[in-house]
Amino acid sequence: MATIHDLLKLDITKIQPEELRLEVQELINDYSEVTSKEIFEINAAENIKAIYEVVIQVSPEAVVQTPCEDTAIEKTESPKLKKKNTVKKIKNTVTSKSKQKNNTKEKPKRTATKKDLDVVLNEIKQCRVKIRKYNEQKRKEERPKPKPTRYAKIKGHIISLGNLIPDRLEGNLEVQKESKRLLKNTHRNLLKIYRMDAIRGKEDNDELKERYDKIEEKLETK
Repeated sequence: MATIHDLLKLDITKIQPEELRLEVQELINDYSEVTSKEIFEINAAENIKAIYEVVIQVSPEAVVQTPCEDTAIEKTESPKLKKKNTVKKIKNTVTSKSKQKNNTKEKPKRTATKKDLDVVLNEIKQCRVKIRKYNEQKRKEERPKPKPTRYAKIKGHIISLGNLIPDRLEGNLEVQKESKRLLKNTHRNLLKIYRMDAIRGKEDNDELKERYDKIEEKLETK
């Protein structure tokens, strides 16, 4: 089954008609831009297969032929082995050509029609729309989170101080109450000194109070 890597190997300039060449190029562009290559290949697998089959039918010259691997092997073969392999290769070639000739007679090659091309191009366009929507969603999810505000940073530090209570004193109700009182006052005073919004600061201070109230309630019910 053809993959995106088969499309990447094509000589785009030799693909005809132009509409098909543009769709192949756009599909490759989408692949180069996408962040998750694996998801792209899964979503576009059928479309890639279909468009590649059309290309090799209407523009077979676009398929770049790679050099035969046997050429590299022949350089290191001994004369006897090389001769033996050459004879074998000739026999295989004759047999292969004979089979191809018989298959040609039995099953005439089918070429892609204008209708086939239109169907494939339409499917590819729909596939690319889905992939682009997926990419847009992924970009939104991967956008850097906004930096925490000064209020959030101060509140976070106050909470961190409250978490420094020694393990042996975590269950001590009086220690928790004194800690809450000190941390709330410290938080309120800091915001006042820094001339920060009193209303915005009160929301955070109330949140701190609620946090430590729950700890006290839990200790009182034990």
